[in-house]
Amino acid sequence: MKLRVKLTIFAVILGMLMIPAYFILQTFGVFQKETVLSDYALAVDVNGKSYGAWPLINSFAAMDKEEDNRQFYYRIDMNHIQYLFNLAYKEYDVKPGGDNPYLAGTVNYQRTDHNYVQTERQYENANDFTTVLNLYDQDGQVIYTYNNTGKGDKQLVESIIHQGMSRNSGGSSEAARDPYINITALFRDKLNIDVKLTVDEEHKVVTIRMNKSEAR
Repeated sequence: MKLRVKLTIFAVILGMLMIPAYFILQTFGVFQKETVLSDYALAVDVNGKSYGAWPLINSFAAMDKEEDNRQFYYRIDMNHIQYLFNLAYKEYDVKPGGDNPYLAGTVNYQRTDHNYVQTERQYENANDFTTVLNLYDQDGQVIYTYNNTGKGDKQLVESIIHQGMSRNSGGSSEAARDPYINITALFRDKLNIDVKLTVDEEHKVVTIRMNKSEAR
């Protein structure tokens, strides 16, 4: 009987310790399959060389932790997605050189003839509206619409925790969770473009490679 009581007390104490441990580990994104790329430089593959992708921002980008069929994500509430379309349609130049020895240079997004990202208000009445984000292809056709709620939409948008970051809300602190769209799936299904990632762990570089999909 005494042993049973001791085991019960131990189980209760262990359970009480596991609850805060779970929330701490959740803040660091331990239980999600994606990781935000804040610890890496974000680059673009051009003829086998890696060029800096700025103004694409590493902390707005994410990838799957597992290497097999790794997906690439980007914050959908940021207009930087426009630059990903520029990369997909080869609307850029490269500037070789620079002071970073691990990059061949930088990308210049100069030929921006199309506006691929637009927000609009959808009115319910004269006073109430919701804000939606429309993504367009090169022909001006809408390929995806996202209701700007700041959350996932159970389609292509997932809520991803930025590891180690937290935000204060209502007097409490919680893990920084933001909406990221699956660029790999979107571009493959809507633009017929494959998006692949090469991860250089030694030099901390994630390189994006985009090419027309092969015939399926």
